[in-house]
Amino acid sequence: MASISIPSGDAAQEQTHADSVMERFASPLRGHAVDRYLIVDELGAGGMGVVYKAYDPDLGRLVALKLVRAGAKARAHVRLLREARAIARLSHPNVVAVHDVGELPGDSKEIFIAMEFVEGQRLRDWLATPRSQRAILDAFLQAARGLAAAHDAGLVHRDFKPDNVLVGLDGRVRVVDFGLARAWRDDNEADEDALTLPRERLDADVLDQDLIPTEHITAADPADLAHTITPPGAAVGTPRYMAPEQHLGRDCDARADQFAWAVAFYEALTRSRPFDGAGAELKKQVLLGKVKAFTDSHGVPEWVQALITRALTVAPKNRWPSMHEIIRELTADRTAHRHASLDGSADTEPMVAAFPPPDAHASLIHRLRARLEQAWGKKSRGAYQPALAIARQLVEDSARVDYLPLRAASLYLRGNLEHRTGDSASASGTLYEAARLAARAGDDWQVANTWIFLVQVLGVGLGETDRADAVARVAEVALERVGDNASLRSRLLNYWGAALAAGGRHADAAAQIARAVELDSQTHGPAHAF
Repeated sequence: MASISIPSGDAAQEQTHADSVMERFASPLRGHAVDRYLIVDELGAGGMGVVYKAYDPDLGRLVALKLVRAGAKARAHVRLLREARAIARLSHPNVVAVHDVGELPGDSKEIFIAMEFVEGQRLRDWLATPRSQRAILDAFLQAARGLAAAHDAGLVHRDFKPDNVLVGLDGRVRVVDFGLARAWRDDNEADEDALTLPRERLDADVLDQDLIPTEHITAADPADLAHTITPPGAAVGTPRYMAPEQHLGRDCDARADQFAWAVAFYEALTRSRPFDGAGAELKKQVLLGKVKAFTDSHGVPEWVQALITRALTVAPKNRWPSMHEIIRELTADRTAHRHASLDGSADTEPMVAAFPPPDAHASLIHRLRARLEQAWGKKSRGAYQPALAIARQLVEDSARVDYLPLRAASLYLRGNLEHRTGDSASASGTLYEAARLAARAGDDWQVANTWIFLVQVLGVGLGETDRADAVARVAEVALERVGDNASLRSRLLNYWGAALAAGGRHADAAAQIARAVELDSQTHGPAHAF
């Protein structure tokens, strides 16, 4: 946020400084005052208000000043005051900060909100420039945190969309425009089953009802967030992002924001909409839960697809319990979740979750992943030579794509199969290269996985016990970077013991095997299968 200091002095000096500030930020509206704020320029306008860049001479800073549009009806003033009260209740880095709220003198009683001035752009404009999946995920993670903070304060946004999110030049995301927010209670369970109606009951009268909200004021203090100014049966929000319960004009809670967030996230990742049509057709698709399937060309990890799909379910009770669960899913250490069999892992999904592929090659990388998993499948059935042929071709093909995690995974499988087909000498060189590329990619799991298998190749395949012992100690260091992964550690201890036994160091071998048994007993219970 820009900040301009005002030097101390008398009122004349302060006015002179304010005039120089207005000259610096010249605009056709300069010089107009709203309360103590000096208008600099217009930032944008919405259905109910206009937002200006303004200067606060008391605190020497720029602010975003929101006013009701001239000629707006009473409900716009009420919405604006509700927005001010909603945001003022929050203090979170991912929600725009409110500095001041006031009402202008006069019969019109215009309301203004002085908010944090954010140098940046709307999320929709930010997304207009191609972004990596990782950058998009981070932006929506921040937005999810902002919504979670609002929900924790008992508020529902009810109009979340990319236009109501700001991305600062510092990369920080802030949710804005709580004009449709109001306090909510978790008391709408009785209506939820109505949202799982069979298709034949979604008749034309329901599907074609008008989506245009009609509102009236019925309370002594209509700006009270605990009171709704929307009559029963009226839909409020932006139809493209509205949850089924909003389309039906029913009361909604935080799970409606979750639905809108998921719609926006789907659009950002796929550059397409999750529901076809507009107007009545859009409403029909939403009420029927007709989410368009993700395609291979989207390159969206399966765990992200599952997260979004659940958030877009028709019945609120079938969505995520809260935004906090979504945040936990988005921040989970996907690398630490990779499971290791006796030979590593055939599952490439955690790899792309931890390292989203570049958008330009996402479709090709998906096809290469499918071939990698095909090779693993053949290997698991004992068809080593056919699997090795696929792995060798994958190493060549993946070298043409700028995605090091896949190249490292392909090399690991080739080295694994070379060892199992009797060529441990070639396997050692292949695995060293796999470890190098995995390290360059930052894939700590694959680094540890590769060093661990090298212990087997060197100690059992080549009979080089001392080298195997040294590499095992390197693998222990690599495991420290991965964190607590009992499966990888058990493999290391077993391979280490086998290498030592092959070199005649039976006492040392027994010690490592005993450690492996103890670890497996702690992990799987004393009755686990050996």
